[in-house]
Amino acid sequence: MKGYTSDTIRNVALVGHGGCGKTTFLESALLATGVINRLGKVEDGNTVSDYDKMEIEKGYS
Repeated sequence: MKGYTSDTIRNVALVGHGGCGKTTFLESALLATGVINRLGKVEDGNTVSDYDKMEIEKGYS
């Protein structure tokens, strides 16, 4: 596993009610900044933040 130092780690928290669009917002921000090259959809189970099998099945992170 790659080692990281504290000066290169950035933590971000997106807080809101369930279903308010946090995952969609994150996907849009990652696309706009060039981190990803396609917009994932919660319904399709292909978003960056939903990578666990249970998250994909339930549609919640």
